[in-house]
Amino acid sequence: MIKVSIVIPCYNEENCIDRLYEELKAHTHKDYEYEFLFINDGSIDNTKEKISSLKSIKSQNHDIKLINFSKNFGHEAGLLAGLDYASGDYIIFMDADLQHPPKLIPEIIKELQSGYNIVSMSRQKNKDQSSVASLCSKTFYRTINKLAKTDFQVNASDFFAIDSKVQEFLQNNYREKVRFMRGIVQNIGFNKKVLTYEADNRFYGKSHYNFISLTKMAIKTIFSYTNLPLHLGSIIGFICGFMGVILLVYTLITRKGAPSGYATLVIFLCFMFAILFLILGIIGEYLAIMFSEIKDRPSYIIENIE
Repeated sequence: MIKVSIVIPCYNEENCIDRLYEELKAHTHKDYEYEFLFINDGSIDNTKEKISSLKSIKSQNHDIKLINFSKNFGHEAGLLAGLDYASGDYIIFMDADLQHPPKLIPEIIKELQSGYNIVSMSRQKNKDQSSVASLCSKTFYRTINKLAKTDFQVNASDFFAIDSKVQEFLQNNYREKVRFMRGIVQNIGFNKKVLTYEADNRFYGKSHYNFISLTKMAIKTIFSYTNLPLHLGSIIGFICGFMGVILLVYTLITRKGAPSGYATLVIFLCFMFAILFLILGIIGEYLAIMFSEIKDRPSYIIENIE
């Protein structure tokens, strides 16, 4: 019998767990064996207790496994732990807030069985997302596709599926600390299928991502996939040097007596220092990523497995 692992990272999702479990049971076909793999990412509410209580429920076609982190390591760490500990022939990654509809699980499995190694879910509409947030998301994907010459699916999400072949490849070859799992999955090749879905309203509470955290993630992702920002120093330096030569020639031709243009000089200096600090900031971001990789600290620490 084919085994399907469903990986669900959780952080303070106590009010979603019961409803999520009911949805999973309703949309998991009896012809397959299932593993519901919950990753408790250092929750400070009763998420752990809620999931533990589900383990007492007997079922013929699914098991429940709970991995507890020692603290909150972030959503990407939860996805990585799921990748490491899932034991199914097919692995489906989804969030606990029910914005990733469990009713699509049979369709995803069908595509995997037809020969696809990866099924990527593209969000066509998000009822909880504002028009500004939607615009920012589209801008991010278009920007990174241009800068990094990648092929990110616009509005891709952490709702995707892979088979055991892709799992083994990712486990052995993609262990960087600064991760963007949905991006990695979309750019490793293999036989991929893209399905669309409409994200439902979050069942309870608000997203754990705010504008600042999303901006930080976007910056790190762009810097992880392209070296183009590092070349900005040379490009901008050449442009500023050319402008400086023009300003020098202009000053020599137009001056009469004592040199004038004090305001122009101040503005030019401010502009140059702004460019300088921008370039230093870009270099700093790359150094921070390199520092994280060099330290090689664990992406997550497991307290226990239930």
